[in-house]
Amino acid sequence: MKQFKFTLAVLGLSLAASTAGAAGVANGDFSGGLTGWNKAGNVAVDTTNQFGAPPAGFSAQAVLGTADSSGFLFGGSAVAAATLESFGGLSAGSLSGMSATVGSGLSTDFVAAAGERLSFQWKFMSNDPQGSPADDTAYVVLDKTTFIKLTSVNSASFVGGSASPLFDETAYLTFTSAPLSAGAHSVSFGVYDSLDTLGASALAVTAVQLAPVPEPASVLLLLGGLGLMGLLRRRSKP
Repeated sequence: MKQFKFTLAVLGLSLAASTAGAAGVANGDFSGGLTGWNKAGNVAVDTTNQFGAPPAGFSAQAVLGTADSSGFLFGGSAVAAATLESFGGLSAGSLSGMSATVGSGLSTDFVAAAGERLSFQWKFMSNDPQGSPADDTAYVVLDKTTFIKLTSVNSASFVGGSASPLFDETAYLTFTSAPLSAGAHSVSFGVYDSLDTLGASALAVTAVQLAPVPEPASVLLLLGGLGLMGLLRRRSKP
């Protein structure tokens, strides 16, 4: 029995060590404010549920706003689309070509182990009515190359009403990236006004983190250990 417990302990330590991976995204829950993050435009951390409660288990959320959000989100003024393009590492004209006028961005760098995935939770809020030509949009950019639209006014699944100062919002949703390569990466969140600078929209983000992936060697070790434990159990029977 002592040998069985020792084997189990060794297996647990080996598996934990092999899946430790990278340090992850610093301050991904924004409990430290915007420490470790860079911002452009109107960005602030909400710890008082001004924009509704963050997901269960979290006490803070970063909120990015468009032009008309400055009256209740005191993180600065929205910046021009060209500034957002440069901030996110996008080519000139990439956002303005999608009718972006002004908006805000938030970014950080991190190091990932091979196979890890970046995940975060987010929700979109807006005063613009659906069906409007002004299709305000929230997005994420990975590694300054991959633009991913999260949602927009006309494609959002609004819940009908909002706990924020805005008229409507989505539920908190989870984004998970494709497996990442080992090394340095970056993530940049953004939200922009489309066509005009009327009607506030905002993006709330929290729980930015890396999901570790067990290495193949760990899986083989675990399977081998399970077989060994079964053998030890059989031998210990009278």
